[in-house]
Amino acid sequence: MKKLTIALCCLSLGLLAAGCGLGKAPAQAAIGAAEQTLNAVREEAVKYVPDQFAAIEKVLTEAKTALDKGDYTAALTAAKDVPVKVKDLYTAIEAKKAQLPLAWGELEKLMPGLIAEAKAFVAKAKGTDKAALTTAKADVKGLDAAWIKAQDTFKAGNLFEAITAATGIKDKIGQIKASLAPKVAAKGK
Repeated sequence: MKKLTIALCCLSLGLLAAGCGLGKAPAQAAIGAAEQTLNAVREEAVKYVPDQFAAIEKVLTEAKTALDKGDYTAALTAAKDVPVKVKDLYTAIEAKKAQLPLAWGELEKLMPGLIAEAKAFVAKAKGTDKAALTTAKADVKGLDAAWIKAQDTFKAGNLFEAITAATGIKDKIGQIKASLAPKVAAKGK
């Protein structure tokens, strides 16, 4: 938060200076200050709220384009909106971070059952297409190790990465089921 506060102060000073004139230098100063503000939260924004970050980056790009075209008023207008958007971005990052423990808790409860279910699903698929079954069996064997790795990532304090890994495992289970679903259904008839 300290980096964000400093960056917002810099941006405010830049915009104050920019407000004194509508020439190239004030527009450049406002854009530079806006970039500095956005850079203060860039890493976390890209990680937690990439779409919102991309939207702000687009506004900044539009400001630079206007500056390059000599439309200093448009450049300044676009750049002056960035501090409020970065403040909202920071709020969104913090909200996303607050949701992570809940998401991990749900995945932690859900994952062992999903893995067991996937193993049972593959076991019922005997007598189906050998290539699909072989692939599914190999994929299922890797689920336990992937889940242990996700748990270790969580224990190391990398909550976002652990959730990303667990979500990937969940997606893989869905792919395994989808690859064998018609075969298992056909076998049951």
